[in-house]
Amino acid sequence: MNKGHGYGGIFNSETDADKAIVEQSTAEEWREAMLCEFGVHFGPMLQNPDDPPDFWTAKDGRRVAVELVQMVNQKHKQRAMNGESPYHGTLFTDMQWTRERLVETLAGILKAKGDKYTNRGICIDALVVHTDEPWLNSQTARSWLSTDSVLPHPNISSAYLLFFYEPGSNTDSWPLLQLYGDPS
Repeated sequence: MNKGHGYGGIFNSETDADKAIVEQSTAEEWREAMLCEFGVHFGPMLQNPDDPPDFWTAKDGRRVAVELVQMVNQKHKQRAMNGESPYHGTLFTDMQWTRERLVETLAGILKAKGDKYTNRGICIDALVVHTDEPWLNSQTARSWLSTDSVLPHPNISSAYLLFFYEPGSNTDSWPLLQLYGDPS
């Protein structure tokens, strides 16, 4: 199931069935992280066959639309799949993150997803950008991102950046950063 030669990690999938498993697991990890980080409890994550959103959940009796999107550099991933090492050489150098690259990447994801929702006439309650990008960790991202780093999209009420498990991150869940919106 994990294809990508060390790039993209746990979020790689080859089949629709694999993707459904990965998405369900990721949604559950977001739900757990929301509880650990913000004390916010959501009901079970129910996959939506009429995507978007990817999932429906509930909070205080209100239905909540949750959409997942992976933050992965497809060009870097393809280069790794073609045999370049993400641990040294040109690919390693190209993969390094900066504050500007992170903010620009997140802004691009939010705009693309938000415009898609605008065209469909829908609003998403929570957009969960999840990542296992090499050379980017939650502590660095947290230090780079302020509350106004990423501008909200009118069709996305709140946005989060969810990192795959990081040993030593002092959290009982996958690290989660709030990009904007109210978690409660």
